[in-house]
Amino acid sequence: MRACVLALVLALHAACLAQEPGEPLCGDCHTTGKIPHPQKPAVLEQEQGVEYCSFWMDSDPEALALDWVVCPNCLTPSVQQKARLEFDAEFARRKAWLEERRAKVDKVTRTESVHIQTKHFLIAWDIPKIKVGRKILKAHEAAHLYMQRAEGLFAYILDLHGITEAQTLGTRFEIYMFESERAARTIAPIMTDLPLQGDPKVQIVGPKISRMVWWDDPAKIIDDEHRHQMCVHCLSHHIHHDICLGQYTFWLFKSYGWMYEGLAFYLEHRMFGPPKTTCSQEAGGFGNYRDKSWEALVKKDVIDGTYPNFQDVISKAADALTDQDRRFAWSYVDYLMWFDPHKMPQLITAMTGEQLPTRDALRKAYDMSVGQFVDGWLEFVNTEYSTRPSKGPIVRQPRGTKKGE
Repeated sequence: MRACVLALVLALHAACLAQEPGEPLCGDCHTTGKIPHPQKPAVLEQEQGVEYCSFWMDSDPEALALDWVVCPNCLTPSVQQKARLEFDAEFARRKAWLEERRAKVDKVTRTESVHIQTKHFLIAWDIPKIKVGRKILKAHEAAHLYMQRAEGLFAYILDLHGITEAQTLGTRFEIYMFESERAARTIAPIMTDLPLQGDPKVQIVGPKISRMVWWDDPAKIIDDEHRHQMCVHCLSHHIHHDICLGQYTFWLFKSYGWMYEGLAFYLEHRMFGPPKTTCSQEAGGFGNYRDKSWEALVKKDVIDGTYPNFQDVISKAADALTDQDRRFAWSYVDYLMWFDPHKMPQLITAMTGEQLPTRDALRKAYDMSVGQFVDGWLEFVNTEYSTRPSKGPIVRQPRGTKKGE
C-alpha cells in the first residue's frame, strides 16, 4: 500500500513540475491535461500492437481512435495547452494517414478497404468476409487476423534464425488484398510495377519497397488454410530479403533462386505440411506435385540416382527453377536449417550483402565446401527422410539438440 501511495505522490509531483507557478492542480486529469478516451475491452484487445486502424478511426471522429483526449475542464491552463498541442499533432498525423490511404488505394480501386498499420506491416483489406474454420469473419476482423498472422510470422522467422530486429533493415511490408479482380489488376502495376496475370498475386520484393497485391481468386483459393499458407510463402520472400542487411530488390530471386524459394517452401513445410504455393514470378507450376510429400519424392530421386546436380540448381534464378529443382531447393535449405539454423542469417548476408557466389557463401557461413555440402546433404536425406508419404507439418529438430531446446 505504501508503495502505491509513494508512486502516486511521485507522479503528482512530476505533473506539478509541468504547471506554471500559481496554477491550481486538476483532480479530473491529475494535472496531466489528459483524460482517458474509453474503448471497449474487445477493441483494446484487438488493437494491441496496432498503430492505425481505419475502421476504428471512422467510428471515432472525435479522436480517431486515440486512447485519450484533452481534459475539457482542466484547472491547469498551461498543462491543458500542452496536452492540446500534443493531441492536435497526433490527430493531424492520423488524419493525414487515413487520407493518404483513401487517396492511394480506395480512390484508385474504387473500394472501401480496411487499412491497418503495425510496426512491420501495412495492410489494405477489401475482402468482405472469409470463413475460418466454422466461423465467418467480416472484413475488419479478417484484416486483423491476417495482420496478426503477418506479425507472428515476422517474429517466428527471427526466432527461427536466432536474430533480433537490429539485424533487419526495418522495411514496412505492404499487403493489398482484394475480392475484386478489377481492383487488384488496377492497383498491381501502381504498387509493384508488374501486371497481375496468370496468378492471384504479384509482388515487388526488396528493402525500402516491399509489396504484395493479391486477388482472392475463388477458382484458386481453396479455403482459409490455403490462403494463409500462400501468404506465409510470399511473406517469407519479403521478410528474408529484409534480414541481415540485404541491399538489393529481388536479389535472392535473381541470383540465388534456390535460397529464395527454399526458405519459403521450408516455412510451408514447417507450418503446414506439403507445399501448395507457386508465386507469380515462378516458372510453370507444380504439375502433379502440389500437396504431395516432397520428402518422399526427394528421397526416391536420391535412391534412384535421378536427383539434379547441385551446381545446376544453384545457378538458376527463381523463375528458371523446375518442379524438381524447387523440391531440392527446399531440401537443401532443410538440411542447412537442420545442420545449424543460426548460421542461416550469415549465409543470407553473404549473398544479399557481399554478393558472394554460393560456393564462397557456404564456406564463410557454414565452413563447408560444395563437396562437403553435397556429401552431408545426401547423408541427411538418407537418414532423416522417409519414402513413406506424410501429411502435416514437418518440424525437424536441429542436429545435436533435444526436443524443446
